[in-house]
Amino acid sequence: MHIKRKLLASFAAAAFAGAAYGGTASAQSDTDQVVLGKTITKDKEAAGLVPAKFNGSLRLVVSAPYAPWMFFDDKNELTGIEIDVVKTVAAKMGVKITFDNIKFEGVIPSLQAGKADVIAAGMGDNKKREEILNFINYTTLGLVILARDSDKSINGLMDLCGKSVSRINGDVFGPWVEEKLQPKCEQAGKGKIEVRTFPDPNAALLAVKSGSVDTEITGLVSATTIVNSKENGGQFRIIKPDNSPRGWKLANGGFGVLKAETELTKAIEVALKATKAEGTLNAIAEHYGYPDVIIDDIVVNQPEPAGNLGAID
Repeated sequence: MHIKRKLLASFAAAAFAGAAYGGTASAQSDTDQVVLGKTITKDKEAAGLVPAKFNGSLRLVVSAPYAPWMFFDDKNELTGIEIDVVKTVAAKMGVKITFDNIKFEGVIPSLQAGKADVIAAGMGDNKKREEILNFINYTTLGLVILARDSDKSINGLMDLCGKSVSRINGDVFGPWVEEKLQPKCEQAGKGKIEVRTFPDPNAALLAVKSGSVDTEITGLVSATTIVNSKENGGQFRIIKPDNSPRGWKLANGGFGVLKAETELTKAIEVALKATKAEGTLNAIAEHYGYPDVIIDDIVVNQPEPAGNLGAID
């Protein structure tokens, strides 16, 4: 699949015109966006918080394909949950946006190098990343095990001891295995987990599919997308804890901006809250088949939801 390096957000403005869930505005500006058939217009409060230095335009860095957050449709146009949320938030802020699609491990360096303003790459919030970024969170997700359906030997975390797992370069899954699971395998007198790192989600999945790696540690949404896809029908199954339907290590996720950009952080937060209040945020998630990923309250720099679900210690 050809991946476009630079894409104007407006190319997909009418992509879901047949799935309208509300009326349209009578007048449109060049920063309005059409999402699920509804025209999204500027929110006065959010727009007033956007720093003048951005000159009414923001550069978004994404990492596609990473379904259902961002992927290319049959017209080779960028779409997905995060893309529709970005478009909605940008319209609320009254800004134009462009997308730059790069490898996941490069998204934070892209901001640090001044090549982008906002990360919209299905990224989870954590304390280490917060040393560099402010996170405006609107989702909460957990980690699950993706295994071949034919392999019945893996039914829980401790079954990974002595097995191999794939992960993507730059994600949080590998460190979680090393810090949380490896010590438990050692304490139980079991073999070490072999963590193999791949450059992108497709390569990590192919390794499991081919049998060169036993399992993949990934997010619940991505795993569900893989299991439900026509090309992977019947090949995989998802393993998750009984007491936490969203998986282990529950974490919030959303957009990232550089730590110094406090005004931009606030503008995005206000825009997201307005988007949620009017029902657009939940409608986007439901449209893609994942209505439960939206958190109850938009939060900034709060890596974990309340409670202890999904903990392994």
